[in-house]
Amino acid sequence: MSEEVHTTMGAFNTSVIQLRRDLPAGQADRPAFVGEHPLTYGEFTAAVDALTCRLLDLGVRTGDRVAVWMDKHPHYAEAILATVQSGCAYVPLDGGQPAGRAGTILMDAEPVVLFTDRRHLDLLADQELPSSLEAVVTTGEPPAGGHVRGVPVHSWEGFARVRAGRVTILPALRPSDLAAILYTSGSTGVPKGVRISHRNLANFTGWARSELDVGPDDVFANHASFNFDLSTFDLFVALSVGAAVWIVADAAARDVPALAAGIREHGITVWYSVPSVLHLLTASGVLTPDVTRSLRYVLFAGEVFPIPQLRGLADRLPAATALYNLYGPTETNVCTYHRVRPEDLLRDTPVPIGAPITGARVSVVADGRPVDVPGAIGELVVEGDCVTPGYWRRPDEPAAALHCQGRHPTGDLVSYEDGQLVYRGRKDRMVKLHGYRVELGEIEAAALSHPAVAEAAVVLRPGQGEDPQPRIALYYTLRPGAARPGLVQLKQHCARLLPRYMLPRTATCLDRLPHNANGKTDYRRLDHEAAQPTAEPAGTASK
Repeated sequence: MSEEVHTTMGAFNTSVIQLRRDLPAGQADRPAFVGEHPLTYGEFTAAVDALTCRLLDLGVRTGDRVAVWMDKHPHYAEAILATVQSGCAYVPLDGGQPAGRAGTILMDAEPVVLFTDRRHLDLLADQELPSSLEAVVTTGEPPAGGHVRGVPVHSWEGFARVRAGRVTILPALRPSDLAAILYTSGSTGVPKGVRISHRNLANFTGWARSELDVGPDDVFANHASFNFDLSTFDLFVALSVGAAVWIVADAAARDVPALAAGIREHGITVWYSVPSVLHLLTASGVLTPDVTRSLRYVLFAGEVFPIPQLRGLADRLPAATALYNLYGPTETNVCTYHRVRPEDLLRDTPVPIGAPITGARVSVVADGRPVDVPGAIGELVVEGDCVTPGYWRRPDEPAAALHCQGRHPTGDLVSYEDGQLVYRGRKDRMVKLHGYRVELGEIEAAALSHPAVAEAAVVLRPGQGEDPQPRIALYYTLRPGAARPGLVQLKQHCARLLPRYMLPRTATCLDRLPHNANGKTDYRRLDHEAAQPTAEPAGTASK
């Protein structure tokens, strides 16, 4: 882009990251993104500034939402940074989720702009779009007529073109202003958005920069989807210290040879992902010394890392590589951390989730009272700048009032062990699967929308044999006179409503579901009754 954009900062701006205009000598030519679509910091800054100008041209206001639904690409990062820089909140959607679920999120978030690519735009052809939408920006050619459901569609190149020498004053932002809405699985069957403030992201990224010795010579791997809170580390921490980012394409997320080749080729120094991906790399044997030699930090979060698997990973990393266990629900992002010590690898149980990060305070609560006796189990409650302001347009959520006070009961059971917090399990039915937070109730709601299904119950069963990952098991009853659908049919139906990682691995038809005295599904009895002769053999499908 030949045009130059000059920006003048507002008097008070607390944005998580402001791409510098006065880049130090040589920084403009250094890589901001490596891989299939490389960009220098100079190119990336110009692209972000151009998009920012055009958003402000549309009259966006602080707190407006801007949605992004496209394949992982530096354009996705450009849209995120321009949104934050213009004072709006970005709403990232996973590129692999069904159009129906994406449409539900768009209707709930009511964005003023949607950044997308032509493939995803075409998927929205049959979806209702929110009346708030003023513009769609797409890579590739806009559709015939230049509109979708009456909304103007701009090409990315055309939208990002601005007048040379233009001066733009960025809005002044407050710490409490909205920076993002991250949608997670909802217990009612509808995704719910977690509001993330500039204070929240600034607190986390500030801690990360202080804890980790990272800078312009580092290369971060962005493995997580941009709608997953792990990605805030990959993007904001890396770009705020002038490091490069390798965006792992969706298609390569579990492609072991491609991941290993990328680590080696790009000299990845900082890796952050869920444990299941790290175990996949370890078990495949691709983590050779030639692949791992550049790794300085390996961080994991999102699910428990079994000690044998963690030990196997540590054996394949350079001795100087630092391993970190990060913990925190989306409502707090990362709130505790633990740097893995050699003695931790000798444990029989998972490593601790550790101690609170800067700006976070934690307590263990049992029967409404804090407990600090070693070994006593209670719910982990988090307070401080890491706690998000609550859910988008859900003031009646049980935790909403506490979020306004900067307090979040996590629903996770923990205890103290040698002064460190240790995870002990969940209070409710929200589970972690492949690092994603999954409400089993949302899967049940999807299954119940099948015309043959009368009742549905979902549980998480432990993995078996060579596949140690937990499995989503669906149990259901039939409507009178309905033909029994098979596992494939149920998965195909659910795939129109749910991401792939939320699809059931088994489906068992019962004469009736077990219920307790209150008439609710008795999940404790479910596994026992599922074994009765009326059950359909629970076939297994590939992930």
